[in-house]
Amino acid sequence: MKMDCQSRSKTERDVQSLDTEKPIEWIDPVPPTSPQSLLSPSENQHTGAHQITDLPVSLVALERSLTQALLANRNTQEALFNFAQLIGEAFAVDCCLILPQDRGTPQAIEQTFQQVYSYIVSPFQYSEQLLTLFSHPRIQANLPTTETIAVDDLQALSQLTASFRQSSDKGASPPTAQSRQAPGNSSPPPSAIPSQVRSVLIQNTQYQGRINGTVILIRSQPYDWKETDVQQLQSLSPHVAVALSQNQLERQMEQQARYQNLVNQLTAAIRNSWELEQIFQLAVEGATSALQCSRGLVFLLKYSDPMYKSRSRGIPEAKVNVVADWFEPFPERLQMQTEPLGDRTIWASTCCLCRQVLTSSEPIAITSYMDWDNREIEGKTPAPFFALDRFPALLLAPLENQGTVLGCLVLQHHQHRIWEPEEIAFVKLVAAQLSTAIIQVRTLQHVQALVQERTAQLQRSLDVQAKLYEKTRQQVEQLRRLHEEREEFLSTVSHELRTPLTSMTLAIRMLRQADLSVERRTRYLDILEQQCVQETQLINDLLDLRKLESTTTTAPLQKLDIRYLIRNTAQSIAETLAERNLSLELDLPTKPLNLYTEPDSLSRILMELLTNARKYADSDSVIQLQVSYDPTQPMNQVVIALRNIGAGILPDELPYIFDKFRRGRGVTQQAIQGTGLGLALVKRLVEYLGGTIGASSQPLEQSSSWQTCFTVTLPQCPEGLMQGMT
Repeated sequence: MKMDCQSRSKTERDVQSLDTEKPIEWIDPVPPTSPQSLLSPSENQHTGAHQITDLPVSLVALERSLTQALLANRNTQEALFNFAQLIGEAFAVDCCLILPQDRGTPQAIEQTFQQVYSYIVSPFQYSEQLLTLFSHPRIQANLPTTETIAVDDLQALSQLTASFRQSSDKGASPPTAQSRQAPGNSSPPPSAIPSQVRSVLIQNTQYQGRINGTVILIRSQPYDWKETDVQQLQSLSPHVAVALSQNQLERQMEQQARYQNLVNQLTAAIRNSWELEQIFQLAVEGATSALQCSRGLVFLLKYSDPMYKSRSRGIPEAKVNVVADWFEPFPERLQMQTEPLGDRTIWASTCCLCRQVLTSSEPIAITSYMDWDNREIEGKTPAPFFALDRFPALLLAPLENQGTVLGCLVLQHHQHRIWEPEEIAFVKLVAAQLSTAIIQVRTLQHVQALVQERTAQLQRSLDVQAKLYEKTRQQVEQLRRLHEEREEFLSTVSHELRTPLTSMTLAIRMLRQADLSVERRTRYLDILEQQCVQETQLINDLLDLRKLESTTTTAPLQKLDIRYLIRNTAQSIAETLAERNLSLELDLPTKPLNLYTEPDSLSRILMELLTNARKYADSDSVIQLQVSYDPTQPMNQVVIALRNIGAGILPDELPYIFDKFRRGRGVTQQAIQGTGLGLALVKRLVEYLGGTIGASSQPLEQSSSWQTCFTVTLPQCPEGLMQGMT
């Protein structure tokens, strides 16, 4: 029971009681040895009781004060505190308690006191132990009625009752009929009643035919309650009943507002797609706080058989997993909250409570597990995480969807508790919200999984299409380049073939003239021979290039001094260079530079590079041929650099100058002969010898000419040959 107790105290009694001179004449005195002498219920009245007909004027004023207090205060809670103070001061008692009742059953009175409105005079102290006076059998017997209970000395009454019990055990004569108690009703021991409580006056309040509260006047000393006290308290009880009824309505409205607030929060959380763990925690904390429970938890079920759909198939194999747990933050129960609760993942078939959840479609309300008829099902004990020794009261609401139990919302209390129908209906509504959240999240997860799977499949398909597209693009690009090369080849070959053929055809026609002189005949024969050599050279270049592109064999290497090879090649082309006033400058090592290579291929490379330089070099310029040795590389290398000054190579043309039939722009306009096969043949020959070739072209300052350099790098001794030599 959660008791929200507040008190208001006075330090001295400055208010005199109402008319207390006259004793209650309708109470029949009993012998001193009987406990009835201290209790004045109506069953001890005799027919000659004196009736009071006149009420004091101060009672009317008190009733008016109570009415004004009810109207003046903003809420009935404050009014009930004022009621307790006004009544306590009017009766000059040490303590006045006003307790609302939600039920009239005596067994549930202690639990159903949700709030105590009190007035206490110092040094009298209030504690929950005061409520033990309701366990007295004589008081319990009159609680369901509207009769006033007056006890002059509660401690003496308890002692006399105990002495009667002891004398009865020794064979003494039984008590009188008035003192005989119902079976099972025994007075509490004197130590159970607070020592500060001596005399009490108790009056139940009634509203619309139903008891809705109790007014308790307590004195710390024995007191002979007068008939006027009873009459006045009975006259005041309707005012208290109205205030309690309004207070109960306010509390019900506040409780419904808390219920609705939690439902709205859960609805918003589900709508905003919160994480399932956050929704569980919100529901557990909100429901536990709204119902003023001690603990709340949520556990989910995972079935071994995914096709399980109905309870009609018996108890399924399912695992229970606690996914949310929350304790009421009470410092006095901190140790209870921190103690271990056992394994939080179990098989449902091993727990009697979990088995009950699997077979029930409605919430299961258990006032106390020890009093529950089904606390053992087929010998199964409850799961340790329920901690029933600390939280014996349970309310289990299954989370289900279309007959399948998804889990359970569990609320627990640290002492016995009767679960109200309104509370059960509220928890059932919260459970329905959680079920909706679970189905929504799982459906969303399933949809997301399908979307991710379809997206992955689509991505894989797009990747394949992208690869196919890239392959197609590369093939189209290759076809385009092949087409361009073919067109360029046809254009070049057409030019290079037709021009000599035209000259040859013209020379042949001229030779057919009968009156042709010897000199002219000799000239035409020279032209015919020159053009035949050019045609033969073109065909040979094409055949050599084709052979180099298709060959997979290595060149037959010979050891030679590269200086002699370069000098011989320079002498063979010197005459041709002189025709354009070009000079060749050689920069060779002073010492022999041996090189393992194929002499014909190297000589062809040098000849083609020198021929290319002769075509594009400016007249009266110098062509430089430099040979160097680089021992810093992993494999010793020989570097041949050929530089000339003249027409340059544009930067965008440099990557393609070694392609077949690729010539620089403006060559045709300058009438420079060539087929575009020379540099392509050089590149294939260099690769054939295991080397590399590169080109650079930079404009000269204050000049329209460019300096172009071709660099050939050859291994001094190829790796395979070097390994064979070692």
